[in-house]
Amino acid sequence: MIRRYSKRQSRNESLAIKKCSLFYFAFNERRLALAFMFQSMASSLSLLLHLSFHLVISHRAAARFLMDRNITSHLEVAANNSAASSSDSDDKFRFQPLWVAVGFLMAAVPMLLCWLAIKLRRRIGMFEDQSSADGLTVFSPVITKAELLSLLEKLDDGCQIIGRGGCGVVYKAGLAAVDGRRVAAAIKKIIQPAVDAAQLCEGETKLLNYTIRQIRSEIQTVGRIRHPNLLPLLAHISRPSCHYLVYEFMRNGTLQDAIRGAATGRRKLEWPARYNIALGIAAGLEYLHVVHRPRVIHRDLKPANILLDDDLNARISDFGLAKVVPDTASGPMRSGLKGTIGYIAPEYHQTLLFTDKCDVYSFGVILAVLVTGKFPTDGFYWTTEEMRMVDWVSNAMRSAEPEAAIDRTLVGNGFEEQMLLVLKIACFCTYDNPKARPNSREVRLMLAQIKH
Repeated sequence: MIRRYSKRQSRNESLAIKKCSLFYFAFNERRLALAFMFQSMASSLSLLLHLSFHLVISHRAAARFLMDRNITSHLEVAANNSAASSSDSDDKFRFQPLWVAVGFLMAAVPMLLCWLAIKLRRRIGMFEDQSSADGLTVFSPVITKAELLSLLEKLDDGCQIIGRGGCGVVYKAGLAAVDGRRVAAAIKKIIQPAVDAAQLCEGETKLLNYTIRQIRSEIQTVGRIRHPNLLPLLAHISRPSCHYLVYEFMRNGTLQDAIRGAATGRRKLEWPARYNIALGIAAGLEYLHVVHRPRVIHRDLKPANILLDDDLNARISDFGLAKVVPDTASGPMRSGLKGTIGYIAPEYHQTLLFTDKCDVYSFGVILAVLVTGKFPTDGFYWTTEEMRMVDWVSNAMRSAEPEAAIDRTLVGNGFEEQMLLVLKIACFCTYDNPKARPNSREVRLMLAQIKH
């Protein structure tokens, strides 16, 4: 039976979620800002010391001073030279305005940069303070706290329900953006039973319940990562009995719905659009695996988690099972089995060890779905000798008529050769040996070479 929240537990949970959502973003910025400040201060001190040499001794005396380690002997040489020639003495102790100006200018530049770094750090601090008291964290400058709080008051009464799941309900609502326009948002309401704050802040422990791990994973990934092919998290709102995750609403739904609609004739999804979707998913994966640091492994890549915007561009969504991989991790990581049947890499299923090549395997299955119009769990494969979609596609590509694997709604449009090339890439991505699979960057490059 689900326990009721106490007021203290509610405050603890809200504080813990805020710490989890802000620490991941702020830690790196704070570390870089402090390092830059110390480096700038050291550079300024070094320049000022260098300037003092020019104010006290001449260039020749300074050169002799640096070339010889015997300080006393150089002081004697400087004294003898001063007594021998009054002109040399004037040169040694002559005030040099040009060097003073250059020195102060060179010292002022790093100090100015240091000041800018401090200002940046303060702005980050101001951003963090948005979730200080009301359990609300805004990750996008498009929307405001006041608009979100106003929306919550009418969410259950006046908003359209567009989905239901095991964790809660998904609403569609309109938000007023800062520039005056209306933004369509999808708001996921996650029912959350009581949990202790100490459990919430611990990393990957058995005491962290499944729902909180999903929320934390969303915050640590798409709460901070921005890419055209990733669905961003706009805001997170913590309440005593639930959490709200606010996303941009995608009008064309999921890739799974689009393909099923095309199979029944309710929607059109021609090959150029499918090819563009494949490119978008590959670009998003490349960013997660190669460009972004730390790396992110999605672990549940499938058509139902690929959303389509107004122009049918792909947006990878649902990072509840995603894993942030530290830069120090060089090999496979161990975890309980996560994902969806038909899209899970065989090595992950057998050993519980996963790498980014598991995402590549899942993407290979998605490529096969885009070309064949069939899903790995369809009953069609139970009637074949292979019993699995991956094996069926592989055998079809080696047969005398590989065109038989292409979706019937796409045949005759003149893109058969390109679709067969995509199926070949799908076969490369779904090799049983993960080391034989290409990485996400190589997959994107191969897809980009196919012209339509």
